Amino acid sequence: MTRLTLPLSVLLLASTLHGCTGFMAATNNGAVDEDYGERTMGISIEDSSIESKASININRADKALDKDSNINVNSYNLIVLVTGQTPTQELKSKVTDVTGKIRHVRRVHNELEVSAPTNFGQRTSDTYLSAKIKANLLTNGKIDSDRVQVIVENGSVYLMGLVTQEESERVVSSVQEVSGIKRIIKVFEYIDNKVSRR
Repeated sequence: MTRLTLPLSVLLLASTLHGCTGFMAATNNGAVDEDYGERTMGISIEDSSIESKASININRADKALDKDSNINVNSYNLIVLVTGQTPTQELKSKVTDVTGKIRHVRRVHNELEVSAPTNFGQRTSDTYLSAKIKANLLTNGKIDSDRVQVIVENGSVYLMGLVTQEESERVVSSVQEVSGIKRIIKVFEYIDNKVSRR
């Protein structure tokens, strides 16, 4: 990007943001609502950063975690879920320690199984199961599927997101309609009904 185009881009962005603010003010006489059931853009970016840092740090912490394990890291609203398989309980504990030391991480749910890594067939099955669950949530008119993260590992379904108790029940009911699930584990962060859109 040239020196001339950079300031121009900044000016255009600033005017666009100003226009959005003006539009909101013109179309809404009351206070602008904030949906506490959705992550802010900043938190979403931080979640992605946490996932990357955790994956790198875990692999560097021990050769067995890199070579002999199958580890997946998901972060939602700074809460981290670790799934997969690792050979020993000691390695599992090491994953918790490494992940918990990452800046901004609020909590770590370590759901690693102490076992050999799953094979290609099982991982393919997990991918297919995840797609079916997401499709079911998407077509359910009473669920905001954008606020729910689905992780499937070795037939177990993990659910993350910012939801109310009522929304949690609706999500679980929808997931239970899909066949082939071993178990459902809720890793939700619960919010008050008053601050949710639904």
